[in-house]
Amino acid sequence: MDIKNDRKDTYTVNHLPVLTWYRDKLNDVEMEVSEATIEAIAKASHPAYLVKPQFPEEMKVTEGVSPAGLLKGYEAEGMEIKREEYVAGKYPMYQEQVFPTGMGADIDRLIVKTGVPARVMELPANTKIKDPVYLHYTYPTGAEDIDTTLIRIGEGSEITIIQYMDSEQGATNGFAGTQTRVILGRNAKLHLIKVQCLPSKFLYFNDMGSRLAENSEFTYTELSLGSEKSYLGTYIDQIGDESRFRADLGFVAAGGSLTDINYTDVFKGKKSEGVMRFNGVMLDGSYKASRETLDFRKGSVGADGDEEENILMLGRNVVNKAIPLILGEEEKVNGRHAASAGKISDEMLFYMETRGIDERAAREMMIRSNISRVTRLIPNGEIRAAADSYVDRIFSNCSGDCKACPSGSH
Repeated sequence: MDIKNDRKDTYTVNHLPVLTWYRDKLNDVEMEVSEATIEAIAKASHPAYLVKPQFPEEMKVTEGVSPAGLLKGYEAEGMEIKREEYVAGKYPMYQEQVFPTGMGADIDRLIVKTGVPARVMELPANTKIKDPVYLHYTYPTGAEDIDTTLIRIGEGSEITIIQYMDSEQGATNGFAGTQTRVILGRNAKLHLIKVQCLPSKFLYFNDMGSRLAENSEFTYTELSLGSEKSYLGTYIDQIGDESRFRADLGFVAAGGSLTDINYTDVFKGKKSEGVMRFNGVMLDGSYKASRETLDFRKGSVGADGDEEENILMLGRNVVNKAIPLILGEEEKVNGRHAASAGKISDEMLFYMETRGIDERAAREMMIRSNISRVTRLIPNGEIRAAADSYVDRIFSNCSGDCKACPSGSH
C-alpha cells in the first residue's frame, strides 16, 4: 500500500460570516482532499476535461493565468483585506481573501498548491452577446480536476454563460472542482448558469464570488443533481448602489450523500436588491447543511433582501440542517427569510390516488415540480433534457410499490 497516497489534506470551507452556537456544527465544514488527488491535479494538463468551447469574437479569453498572479492582480486593482472586529455586533468567522468567495480562503490555498492555471474571460464595455457562451466539461472515471475562471463584464455589457459538468458513459468516481469569480461593471448584466450531473461517487465543489458595481444585474442559476459529496459556496458583494442579484439553487441529495451549502449576500450599496431561492429534494439517508445570510452593511440604505428555502424530504434517516441569518448594521433596510421542509402528507397522497395517480408517480411528480423551478431558468433545451434524464435515473430501478420499498426513497 502506498501510504503517501492515503494521506489527506483538510480544508475548512463554507464559513458562516459570524460565530454561532456550535452544537449543530454549522459554523463551517471540513473537506478532505487526498495528497494523491492534489498531485494528480498539479501534474494534469489544463483545462483537462473542457470540451473545446466557441467564444464570441467580441470576448477576450486568456488561458493559463497563474493563480497566485491572479490573486495579486486583485490587489493591484485596489481590492484589499479589511479586518472587521464585529459584523452586526458579532465576532466574524474571518477569512483572509482579497476577493471573497463562498467557500473561503482554503479553496484559494488548494488552487495555489495545485498550481491550476486560471481562465480570464473579458467582455468589453457596451457589448451585448445574444447567444449563451457554453462551457461543457465531461469527466471520465477517476477524473481529478479543478477549473478556475475570472469573468469580467464591462460597463453596459450583457451576456449569458453556461457551465455544464457531466461524465462519460459508465463513469463512476472522481474529483471535480470549479471556482468562478465575477466582476460586473456599471449597468452590466450577467446570467451565470452552473449545472452539475456527475456520477454518485464523485466529490464536487463549486466556489463562487462576485463584485457588483452600480446598477449592475447578476442572475445566478445553480443546479446540483449528482455526486456523493457536494460543497457549494457563493459570496455576493453588492458594492454598487441599485445593484441587483437573483440566485436560484436546485439540488437533489441522493441516498447517503452529503450536500453542504453556503450563500452570503452582502449589501453595501444604497437601494441594492438581493433574492435567493433554494429548492431541494432529499432522499433516503442523505445529509444537507445550508447557511443562507443576508448581511446589510452600514450605508446600504434602502437595501432589500429576500431568501426562501423549500426542501422536500423523502425516505428515512434524512438530516436537514439550516441556519438562515440576517445581519444588520443599517436600520433602513428590508430583510426576509422563509423556509419550509417536509414530506408528502398522507392526505396529499390519498387525494392524488383518488385521481388515478399512484404513490410512485405522485412522489416523482413532486420531485420534478421542485427541481423544475430551477431547470426552467436554463436557456438551453439540451441541458434541460439532460437534467430531466438525470432525475429519471432516480426512478429507473423502482418497482412502483413505495410501501414495500426497503429504502423508502424514490
